[in-house]
Amino acid sequence: MSMIKTNPVGKQVRSTFEDYFHLGKFVARSKNVQRAYDWGKEVHKGQMRLSGESYFENHCVWVANVVDQLVQNEAWTIAALLHDAIEDQDKTLDDLKVLFPGQLGEQVAHIVNGTTKLITSRDGRSKEIETLRKIASFQDPAIFIIKLADRMHNMLTLNYMPKHKQMPKAEEAIRAYGRLAGILNCYRWRCWLEDLAFPYYQPETFANVKKLLDADPRLTPDFINTLVEKFADVMKREGLSGEVTVEINGYWRSWLKLKELARARRTSLDHFGNVEDIVSFRLTIDTDDDRDCYKLLAGVNSFLGSFLVHTGFDDYIAVGQNGYQALQVTGWFENYGAVEVAIATRDMEGENMWGIVYNLTHNRPIDHYQPITILTPTGGLRFVEEGATVLDAVASIQGDYFLDKVTTVEVNGSLVKLSDHIHPGDVIEVITRDQRLKPNKDWLSFSSPTTASLIRNVLINQELKREAEIGRKIIHPIIFEHGIVDLEDVQALEPEKMDRFLGLLASPNLEDIFAAVGGGAISTSDFKEKLGQVGITESELGWTTIHLIGPGHSNRPGVLAQLAGMIWKIGGNILRIVNNTYPNSSYDIRIVTLKLSTEQKESIGKSLKAMKDQSDLEITEVT
Repeated sequence: MSMIKTNPVGKQVRSTFEDYFHLGKFVARSKNVQRAYDWGKEVHKGQMRLSGESYFENHCVWVANVVDQLVQNEAWTIAALLHDAIEDQDKTLDDLKVLFPGQLGEQVAHIVNGTTKLITSRDGRSKEIETLRKIASFQDPAIFIIKLADRMHNMLTLNYMPKHKQMPKAEEAIRAYGRLAGILNCYRWRCWLEDLAFPYYQPETFANVKKLLDADPRLTPDFINTLVEKFADVMKREGLSGEVTVEINGYWRSWLKLKELARARRTSLDHFGNVEDIVSFRLTIDTDDDRDCYKLLAGVNSFLGSFLVHTGFDDYIAVGQNGYQALQVTGWFENYGAVEVAIATRDMEGENMWGIVYNLTHNRPIDHYQPITILTPTGGLRFVEEGATVLDAVASIQGDYFLDKVTTVEVNGSLVKLSDHIHPGDVIEVITRDQRLKPNKDWLSFSSPTTASLIRNVLINQELKREAEIGRKIIHPIIFEHGIVDLEDVQALEPEKMDRFLGLLASPNLEDIFAAVGGGAISTSDFKEKLGQVGITESELGWTTIHLIGPGHSNRPGVLAQLAGMIWKIGGNILRIVNNTYPNSSYDIRIVTLKLSTEQKESIGKSLKAMKDQSDLEITEVT
């Protein structure tokens, strides 16, 4: 008989770090751990955190509590308790070896040595870069786990840090330690860490993302719990035992996915309905037979029926991804949006959620988890996968939009090729000058899957920009006939018309329309037809636009006032003024008025001709 366990969600559908760990009073598992606790408490005596609490009890013990619950390894727990004793309290590694004679002391000293923080000078450059490189060469999994726990607690208490330090610390938590958690395949940990940092890293974006996601209908308990029960019924019908759970993707992870879909023109940035893994229903079966996963897949597809998205299938069992294994399908529910359904065995799902931690506690191999620690010239840490290239290292340092900002790269002070491989402790410096490398498809052949995804996004953006420029040129004479020089004027003055226009052309924004016209996805005839349908026409708008572009040497005080004076003299009524000055001092002035008569246009035209002769203006237009 099939036994299916379900876990209905309550009002709070998101799991938190505290929910998972239930951290209480620290209890030493052995006499050695108790000795480390007593020694650490004495060593850190009198040291306080910015919150005013005891440093050892509040921070070191917290980190050790997390590590102990995750791995239950005596040496790791001791090292977590004492991870700051060397740096903060002038103790030595030999002190640790005396405290714990034999192999235990050697192991603890090795881990503590590897978790020592990187110390930088006031000008941001490392005092002892060779020492830092030595520390970065450590690849012991204990060091990575303790580093993650340490950074997690720092994010939980970031509100006590001075305001000017909060954003840089939050950015490092996401770009370095969130990336480390991803390499170690600790999905839940990564989401918690990133979501703690997100409000400090990009507060305005976080507020908007949180507002949209918290109101998402897929995150209502009724919707989730109804589907949990239905998927449990599917498992029963297939004669399988297991569990149905739900994972809610993090705010930061969801935002990255939304941006990726928007770049590919598959959605807009104002709603998350097309992001399928906002809610992931996890169907975990008790057997170890991969074939049972495919058997259940057939049942899930049959249940979803017309709600099944046929293009939304991934087989990560046949071809795993960084330790992740599952069958994934996408369903689309009207008035709700896309959801993900993932099917895996117990061991697969254990590694999917906790990666290296699950394998360590279940005596499974961890050879495929070998992060490489690299450094920036200022001593900043970044993490990449084993076998990474210089291009992967640049991606980890520069972030999403790095590829168009690279001229050359130096590793340990020497010029290298992007395809060269890097090693633990390498210092990576990205040089940016006017002449920059242009990303191309060849880069995909020597990049990790994560970097390759970024490259594809940049290549897509490059092509979209090219198509948008073409589209603007095609569109200009069409809208000019309707008294319009720039569609942004319609967006500003007639927002309802513009919203209808975007909707009819199935475009999230104007840039998308320009690219679609330039790429041929929207024909000029369709573009013209939709303009007329929503009333973006000369007769309905009743506008005249005066457009002037001048080079830097003609940019002088009073040009805008002179133009406004011309319009005032002929009795024109100004609706909108746009005035842009560019880095080379060239400028662009656009003035939208109520419709001018033929006589008024002729008068303005004569005045502009006089200005053009005097100032060497590049373009003057009157619609």
